[in-house]
Amino acid sequence: MKKILLLILLLFVCFSYCLIYTINNACAEGDIVNDLRNLNPAAGLEYAEVDNMKQVVLIMLYTTERKNLSQDMQIFASETKNFLVEFNKIYLGSKKGDLTAKESAIRDCANLRTQIPKNPKYIEEIDAVESANVLLNKFIYDNAMFFENLGNNENITRKKISYYKNASLGYELCEEGILATSLKVLAEETEKKYNKDMTKADGLVKNGLSELNLTNITTGNVENVSMSEKIDAIVKFGSAREKFSDASTIYKSHNEDELANECKEKTDEIDKIMPALQSDAFGFLFLISMAFFLVITYLFLRISEWKKAIYDVSLGDEILGKV
Repeated sequence: MKKILLLILLLFVCFSYCLIYTINNACAEGDIVNDLRNLNPAAGLEYAEVDNMKQVVLIMLYTTERKNLSQDMQIFASETKNFLVEFNKIYLGSKKGDLTAKESAIRDCANLRTQIPKNPKYIEEIDAVESANVLLNKFIYDNAMFFENLGNNENITRKKISYYKNASLGYELCEEGILATSLKVLAEETEKKYNKDMTKADGLVKNGLSELNLTNITTGNVENVSMSEKIDAIVKFGSAREKFSDASTIYKSHNEDELANECKEKTDEIDKIMPALQSDAFGFLFLISMAFFLVITYLFLRISEWKKAIYDVSLGDEILGKV
C-alpha cells in the first residue's frame, strides 16, 4: 500500500512539474508576443524598418506551432524587442534639438549594432537582421548629413571643423566611404589652416602685450613722464596697435568674435592714450623745429652779412685800385 501511495505521489510530482514547465513556456511565449505586439516605437513613424522588424518576428511566432517554438526563437524575439527599445531611446534623444545628443546618437548606434540579434536561422530572422542593419545605416546617414549641412552653413571655423568631423564619422559608420573620406579631408584642411592662422594671431597678441608691458605710461601719468619716454611709448604703442589690429582681422576671418573683441579692447586703450602722447610729442617736435629754423635763419643771415662784407671789401679794393 505504501509503495502504491509513493508511486502515486511520484507521478503527481512529475505531472505537476511538466504542467508548470508547460505553463511557464506558454507564458514566456505569450509575454514576448504581447511585448512585441504592444511595442509601438515613435521611430517607426520615420523609419519603416522598425515596423518591418517587429512584424516579421511576430509572423514567425504566430506561424510556428507552440511545440515547435524553440528557445532560440524566443531568445531571438526577445533580442529583437530589446534592440527596438534601445534604438527608440537613441532616436528620441536625437530629436531633442541638442547637438551633443545627436553626436552621441551616432556613436550609440555604432554600439547598438553589436546588439543586433545573432545567428539568424529562419527567413524571418534573416529579414529582421537585414532590416536592423538598414535601419542603423539610414539613421546614422541622416545624422551625418545633418552635421554636413551644419558645417556647410556654419561661419565659425572651429564649429565647422567639429561638424565635418561628426559627419565624416557618421558616413564611415554607415559605410559611405567616399563621403566619409571627402569630409575627412575637408575637415583636416580646414583645421590645418585654422590652427596656422590662430597660431599667428596668438603670436601677434603675445608680442603686442609684451610691447605694452615695456612701458608704464597710462592715461593717469602721461603728464609726469619725460619726453624721451613719451616718444618711446608712441613707437611701442603704435607697433602694438598694429599687431592687435592684424590679430583681430585674423580672428574675425574665423568668426572668433570673443578674441577679436579682446583685441579691440586693447586698441581702444591705446587710442585713448595716444592723442595725449602725440600732442606732447608734436609740441616738442614743433619747438625743436622752430629752434632749428631759427638757427638756420640766424646762420643764413650771418652768411649773408659775411658775403655782403666780403663784397664791400672787394668793391673798396677795386675803387682804391682805380684811384
